[in-house]
Amino acid sequence: MTEHLYKSVKALADELGISRTTLYKRAKLNGIDLNGNYTSQQIEQLKTVQFKMDTEQKNEHFSVQNEHKDEHFFQSEIQRLSSQLTVKDEQIAELNQQLKQAQKLADQAQQLQLKTQLQLEAEQQKVLALETELQQDEVVSEASANGAKNKKGFWRRIFG
Repeated sequence: MTEHLYKSVKALADELGISRTTLYKRAKLNGIDLNGNYTSQQIEQLKTVQFKMDTEQKNEHFSVQNEHKDEHFFQSEIQRLSSQLTVKDEQIAELNQQLKQAQKLADQAQQLQLKTQLQLEAEQQKVLALETELQQDEVVSEASANGAKNKKGFWRRIFG
């Protein structure tokens, strides 16, 4: 490994094209002691650390932003779906009430139809009874009419 010697931290920072503050930060991140004697690997680490850090920081920043966006999106979706569920529950309750009312009305209609049918049958029985009674009355009146024709008074039987 090649050893590089620098008289000061400022000379190393100038060579790398960065400020002394940035050089101190990169050295601290990579665990490099700024003593004036550096290996080629240490020089490379000091050159490229900031780029890696920028990328890492950007990725971390974007991932944090995405997490917040995702969290906000999921919360809004949960709220939207919850409100939809509430509306659906209300609609189901209303439909259940309508169904109960329709069942009640159907039951009442069936009871009314049965009652009407029974009344109709009773009236038909009455009509049949009246018809039978009329037929019997006609038979009796015909018989009495025939009997009246055959029955002659006393004088008529004698004189003819």
